[in-house]
Amino acid sequence: MDSLRKTGPDVFQVGPQLLARLAGPECGWRDHALPRDDGAVRFRTGRIGPGISLTSSDCRLRGDYRSRIEHGGAVGVLAFGLSGTSLFGCGDTAPRHTVRAGDVWLFRLDDAPITRLTPAQKRAGMLAVKFDLDRIGKALDGAGLTRMPGGTRAVRLGRSEGGVERLRLLLDNGLASPLDRLMAESAALGMLAHWLAPLAAGGPVNGGAPGDGALGEGALGDGERRGLGRVADLLLSDLCHPPSLERLAEAAGMSHARLNRCFRKAYGQTVFAWLRDRRLERAEHCLRDGGRSVTEIAFLCGFSSSSHFAAAFRERHGCSPAEFRQRR
Repeated sequence: MDSLRKTGPDVFQVGPQLLARLAGPECGWRDHALPRDDGAVRFRTGRIGPGISLTSSDCRLRGDYRSRIEHGGAVGVLAFGLSGTSLFGCGDTAPRHTVRAGDVWLFRLDDAPITRLTPAQKRAGMLAVKFDLDRIGKALDGAGLTRMPGGTRAVRLGRSEGGVERLRLLLDNGLASPLDRLMAESAALGMLAHWLAPLAAGGPVNGGAPGDGALGEGALGDGERRGLGRVADLLLSDLCHPPSLERLAEAAGMSHARLNRCFRKAYGQTVFAWLRDRRLERAEHCLRDGGRSVTEIAFLCGFSSSSHFAAAFRERHGCSPAEFRQRR
């Protein structure tokens, strides 16, 4: 475990060079500790793909912890509160965005630092998924999270009912092999797409269950909205091996016919049409990255055969997967 040190009397300052050192090599996690007389601050960092990295933090403090991070580039941070409470500020503003256990926030930092204040408490944990804006900027713009004056944006996306259990695809992934990192990258992008989809659809951002923002006010009952959130989480957690419609309906607390009706009302598609689109999004990314055959990508993304994948891909893009790759 690396032992870090404060660079100032009150605030732990992190610049681009230190960030690069903390992230370490391309494989595996790295553990770090910031020695303190009034408790402990520990971090785990890992790279999972081009322009995507993870940082989990665990603070156990008898005094306040403050930090200021300069990324040296434009980034978006998808932040999940795991335990306790921390406050964040974008740019030169004081920390005022409160991230509690179960909260999900998106911070857009085009050219500004982010500051953190974790007050003294028994335990405060966070998971931050950091994306370079070169990768996700257009998606944020499409969801209405455009650049604001000062180069910052902070939006509370909602609450994740499952807490840390919903993040096991990232936290329990060793990131040791290329396949590990590909699966983690897919999970991270899927989580981002899941939380941005309601905004892109024009729905409100509120404190409800995952996916609530995709539903118009009054369109569905609270129980139906929470049920659809559970279904979307189940599907995103394993695109290759989804539960049956009956199992999804059971998780949602409704019949499969009602589930499809509610899902169509919320997302404009049936359950498995929506799942197919998420699989195709993963496939598009794999094709852009290269290094895998079309057949490998087909099975990695949950298609039963390369011909099934090619037909679905052509329907969406008007070209074969091979042609799509050549154009990129």
